[in-house]
Amino acid sequence: MRSLLLPAALLSLTLMACGQTTPGPATSAGVDAYAERPELQDAGSQAILQRYGNDPGLLEALQEAYGERPTDLSLPTVPAITGLDVASDRLAYIKRTGWGSVGNYNSQYAAYAGTGLPYAGLDWSRDGCSAPSGLGLGYREDFRPACNVHDFGYRNLKVYQRTDSNRSTTDSAFYTNMKAICAAKSWYKRPACYSAAFAYYEAVRIGGSDSF
Repeated sequence: MRSLLLPAALLSLTLMACGQTTPGPATSAGVDAYAERPELQDAGSQAILQRYGNDPGLLEALQEAYGERPTDLSLPTVPAITGLDVASDRLAYIKRTGWGSVGNYNSQYAAYAGTGLPYAGLDWSRDGCSAPSGLGLGYREDFRPACNVHDFGYRNLKVYQRTDSNRSTTDSAFYTNMKAICAAKSWYKRPACYSAAFAYYEAVRIGGSDSF
């Protein structure tokens, strides 16, 4: 689904009405234009800006955080559970859970972890977030719910359908779930959170193959 973030112009007016201001767009200057903003002066954000300053993905993340581009929080399309074949339905269930929202995963985990249901052979184990080396260390607890969903996707798809496409889709869902967590924060905390989410996403894209 689409985020309910206000467009940049409306957001600015809203904040001004509340006695707050937000910086204007920095779309033409790249990531460097954000480096001096007060919301990004913590050491973690500065390290992320330095490491990924030339990556267009970080620029897009910051633009979303500041309301300078629409935020897309849509999750991947998932297959239906047909009830016709257990193996196919188990795989569909894995994708629906590992590519779905944090809320959906939490409800499934509460109902089925440790029970052998709704399908035998599912791995519900999880170990939280591994922060990128030197980056985003303060967000391990913030992103833990998204990491749990990601763990489920990786640990089950590598058994039942280990493909590069499935790993990529699981990582994309992970990024969306982290951005959803960030989008719920205050406007001041959002940019640093989006930056950290991008760093976590890059970490799994670059180094996640050994775990899949």
